[in-house]
Amino acid sequence: MAQILFTSRYGGTSNKPFDSLNLGSHVGDRSEDVATNRNLLKAMLSRRAPVFMDQVHGNEVVEISSETNLPVTADALITREPGLPLVVLTADCLPILISSSVVVGAIHAGRKGVLNGVIGKSVAAMRALGGTELVAKIGPAICSECYEVDQQMYEDAVKKVSELATSPAKHCLDLLGGAKSQLENFGVKVSSVDICTSHNLNFFSYRRVAKTGRSAGVIVL
Repeated sequence: MAQILFTSRYGGTSNKPFDSLNLGSHVGDRSEDVATNRNLLKAMLSRRAPVFMDQVHGNEVVEISSETNLPVTADALITREPGLPLVVLTADCLPILISSSVVVGAIHAGRKGVLNGVIGKSVAAMRALGGTELVAKIGPAICSECYEVDQQMYEDAVKKVSELATSPAKHCLDLLGGAKSQLENFGVKVSSVDICTSHNLNFFSYRRVAKTGRSAGVIVL
């Protein structure tokens, strides 16, 4: 059975505004603090060094093994290798962790990811590697009350994925609803922790404070 972990913003060494367990190396934090925080994450897992990806809001899915040359640019990692932790970093986007008996995956899905099919591509890639009875857990992410976009962006997004809709008057997108619908349509059993990163100060939120750190969703086969 796969193991999963979602980190909060606490327990690390970074100073404000990245306080304290910032795991993102691209946000302007001191590199030595990020390295220390990533070592703390490794210690939490009692495993090999976790594998991070350079996330670009795309739909690239990469299979990882101990032989893979790192870093990789992708928005989803999958592996059949037991004991190899996969990491997705977020600060409002959806961290989606998918498990099965033979393959696991970590997906980064914000608005662009939900729209560009990264979820479906990840599920298909896992199934191609023998993954059956897939189970997804969605970690802390921005809620539908907090993710307001402009009217045109709202209309374009809802036209493509109707489950993103809230109301035209509010023009907020329901990322969680959109992702859950896609996962269920692909036959994946899904649940979520239902924590809003913007409302809850225990988590990093780009919407709340643009200059901030990144939390992790981690899965290990």
